[in-house]
Amino acid sequence: MRYIPFDLLEEIPGREDKFWSLICSDDQFYKLTRAYNTLNQNLCEAELRRECEITFRVDELRKERLWIKDEIFYRLSH
Repeated sequence: MRYIPFDLLEEIPGREDKFWSLICSDDQFYKLTRAYNTLNQNLCEAELRRECEITFRVDELRKERLWIKDEIFYRLSH
């Protein structure tokens, strides 16, 4: 299991300039990246603690993180 938060910039090699351009010019993109980073950090912390009460939610949080990541990648490709 991965306990280190995913870094968006590591996953978009060659698109860093567009990423930063969108961060500065597109408020919705900025909000998506903030939401992704927050969710990513929360998932990492939950996995480290292995809290039983949130185990059932981890899959839902992972799906949400993936949806946000897909939206970010879609915006980067256009």
